[in-house]
Amino acid sequence: MSAGETHSGRSKDGYTVVEMLTTIAALVIVLGLMMSLTRHVRASSSEEITKDLLRRLDQAMARYARQNGGAPPDIPPFIEGQAPIVDETPLARRAQINNESVIRLLKAYHAFPSELFDDLSISYYDGQCVRDAWGSPIVFMASMNPAVGMAAKGWFFFSAGPDRQYTTKSDNLYSYELPGVER
Repeated sequence: MSAGETHSGRSKDGYTVVEMLTTIAALVIVLGLMMSLTRHVRASSSEEITKDLLRRLDQAMARYARQNGGAPPDIPPFIEGQAPIVDETPLARRAQINNESVIRLLKAYHAFPSELFDDLSISYYDGQCVRDAWGSPIVFMASMNPAVGMAAKGWFFFSAGPDRQYTTKSDNLYSYELPGVER
């Protein structure tokens, strides 16, 4: 018998089907774990970016409030009254109007220094609107409202979160929940 041949005359230089399937299964498991880790890192990164945006907006509004005797600005309300919200569709347009009004006001009172948002990509701040990491406008609330959030002290900013629904409080992010936010 020559080297590499077995008693039956076949060569053992290749992989068996079982070895190949085991290798493929191991690779699939490793790729699955990598995808899961990637999703987790992306989600936590999006949340951190949005929290940073909320913190920056809160700082700008605190600056505005100091310049104007502590009063919140007169911004068109995002949600009127205390009635529960049934349809989220009109909220997206209201959020856009609310955000653009806040940015215009903060710029007019020089409470929105340009360097505060200069380092952001256009997807987060386009000069008129500040959007969260999921693409929704961040909303200013002059007072608490049970449909979206319950700040202990007056005004706050909030993000609709990954589901882009403003009234699903479970994934919303609020400026009043952030450490280091002071007024």
